[in-house]
Amino acid sequence: MKYTEEERLQFARSRNNYRPVNEIHKTARIQPSVVIGKDGFGFVRDENNELVEMPHRGNVVIEKLVCIGAHTCIDRAVEGSTVIGEGTKIDNLVHVGHGAKVGKYCLIVAGSVLGGSCEIGDHSYIGMGALIKNKIKVGKNCTIGMGAVVVKDVPDGETWVGNPAKKLEK
Repeated sequence: MKYTEEERLQFARSRNNYRPVNEIHKTARIQPSVVIGKDGFGFVRDENNELVEMPHRGNVVIEKLVCIGAHTCIDRAVEGSTVIGEGTKIDNLVHVGHGAKVGKYCLIVAGSVLGGSCEIGDHSYIGMGALIKNKIKVGKNCTIGMGAVVVKDVPDGETWVGNPAKKLEK
């Protein structure tokens, strides 16, 4: 759902601090120093152009057979859930932004950043140090190359590399 800046500001100024509990499946393996469910990095500007922090009232859902490497941070959603799908493996030093949805059996390699509200389709591979802009959709069975900077949606089954990332033609 898309909100106007005025609606976002009203939401940010509201005082409801309810936060649902994170849901972590008992089979998930989480390495030391992982942060799950901290507030995301979200702000809206007020009438004076000052920044007002957005409350994050969602949670994080980690499904079965997920592995999360050390020093990874997974932010809670503003509304709804940040989701890490079944069987996904996340390496060390990865950031998953608020409201992101990671599909099943994905591999996300060290140093990658998934922006808020991005979506990664099932069985996709995100290479070392790749950056996925907020609200971008990466389809199923995709490969995002090492260091790629993804600023456009990626269709199913494609390989994208470079900065800005583009489809790799075979």
